[in-house]
Amino acid sequence: MANETKQIAQFIARLTYDDIPEEVIKRAKIVMLDTLSCAVAGYTKSKEECEWAIKIAKEWGGNEEASIWCDGFKASAMAAAFANATMVHTVDFDDTHIDSISHFGAGLLATVLALAEKTKANGKEMITAFIAGFEAAARTGNSVNKGAVHHHYKYWHPTATCGTIGCAAAAAKMYKLNELETEYALGLGIDQASGLRYCVDKGDYSKSLHLGWAAMRGIMSAQIISIGANGPLGLLEYPTGFCNATCSEPHIEYITEGLGEKYEIMRDALKMYPTIHGSHSSIEATTIVVTKNDIKPEDIEEIFVQISPLAKGQGVNYAPASVLAARLSLPFSMALAAKNRKVELNDFTEDLLTDKDHLEFMKKVKVEPEPEFNIKYPDSGFTGKVTVTTKDGKKYSEMVIYPKAHPERFATDEEFKEKYDSLARITWDDKKAEKVYDLFMNLENNNIGDIIPLLASC
Repeated sequence: MANETKQIAQFIARLTYDDIPEEVIKRAKIVMLDTLSCAVAGYTKSKEECEWAIKIAKEWGGNEEASIWCDGFKASAMAAAFANATMVHTVDFDDTHIDSISHFGAGLLATVLALAEKTKANGKEMITAFIAGFEAAARTGNSVNKGAVHHHYKYWHPTATCGTIGCAAAAAKMYKLNELETEYALGLGIDQASGLRYCVDKGDYSKSLHLGWAAMRGIMSAQIISIGANGPLGLLEYPTGFCNATCSEPHIEYITEGLGEKYEIMRDALKMYPTIHGSHSSIEATTIVVTKNDIKPEDIEEIFVQISPLAKGQGVNYAPASVLAARLSLPFSMALAAKNRKVELNDFTEDLLTDKDHLEFMKKVKVEPEPEFNIKYPDSGFTGKVTVTTKDGKKYSEMVIYPKAHPERFATDEEFKEKYDSLARITWDDKKAEKVYDLFMNLENNNIGDIIPLLASC
């Protein structure tokens, strides 16, 4: 054993803003803003799901340490972070760390902003904690998930499991814990890491809650250490610890590989479609085919999708029972792409779940895994090739190796801003959306006091 938990704890405790490359800082600010815009959109578009989380956070109450976004209620940092992180994921439009197949932004942003409000932190401290937490989460995720087999993901939802560990790391940084204390906090976060894959298959509310639990448990882990408690040491690499318990063939060395030299947030992808990330290459390929060849929905006989094996396993659901489940369904999303030549947040409605024409059209979508994609494009994860066969027997194909906003084809500043505006302005007016954007893009020169008054109201 190489004391991986200790090494990552040392990295977190020692990391300073000045250590971090400029491109990594920029990427972190983009991910933070993208994450926030999902919460703001969710507050309006997924109102009931957000209200459940907000209501329970208010019942928990506690010291008035941090604000619930949009609502403005002040609760304990743990309660506020729970509500805010859950809110982000209700629209399932937030970032994906490609190699660990995880959404880390929601839990980390909620953790960092809640504790920033409690401790009156400045922008540089927030950025540093966010990146530190991302490193802990993503590197742990890589150790149990990276590669073609994805042992961990077979049963576990790494957004929840590894996300909890990342939130504990970010919270430890916000509390300014020393190296030993940080390892204790990580150990408690590791000990609480949980969350099953069921939610990805079924699209139930637990998927959103996984981010809330991660933020709440991460803060709890660091907070109890901050008042003098202790915790387990070396729990990532321990024989019955996290990596060995949740993966049949872990690569524990991935936790520290290139630590401090390469930053995992640079392997984070934004979502350009409000659907499961495994569908994005295929959605893009489909829209290209039907648009370029002017293929009408009524002329389509079959849409044959060859896709990376991981993406195939994520969402081949022909009978989604909820709007979230529809966003997680490849057939549902592919049918939208073929019919509308686009896929947008407003396309997913309760009425469409029972629309006989749409359900019938979904049957035209055939999905097959293509193992060769993992061999040829190991850094993609979500490659898709689509062949549309028309009723007159003609075939039209398109392949997308890296979907738009993948780290190998990252979104332009203009594309990111367009997405941010489209989401933030669902709930906020133009002036507020622009003000928040400017504050975060210059976060190193601002502090939490500049931000919270804007986030705490609609």
